Amino acid sequence: MKTRIKQLRQEKHYTQEYLAVKIGANQTALSRIECGISIPDADLIVRLSNAFHVSADYILCLSDQRLSYGRTTEKNIDSRRYQSQIKLLQKLNPIQRIHLQHFLESISGLY
Repeated sequence: MKTRIKQLRQEKHYTQEYLAVKIGANQTALSRIECGISIPDADLIVRLSNAFHVSADYILCLSDQRLSYGRTTEKNIDSRRYQSQIKLLQKLNPIQRIHLQHFLESISGLY
């Protein structure tokens, strides 16, 4: 596990200091984990998993797959897609929104 965390950190070009701030941890604690002196608690593993966008199983060396391809990952991908679409919608002026609504209704057979 210690090498996995260090590997992920180095891949992102994060210093221990930067990663510690990013996940709300102590830099010394991260150093101790990377050296194999201590073991992260469950909360820290979750925060590391989120920071690196990998599964907790990958961090714990229980899997060589970086992402779990279950419902959680699919939900995250859908969520990001919807957030991106919402940002685009927010940029439309009122007339463009009406045109888009008419278009969507026409392709769904409601118009």
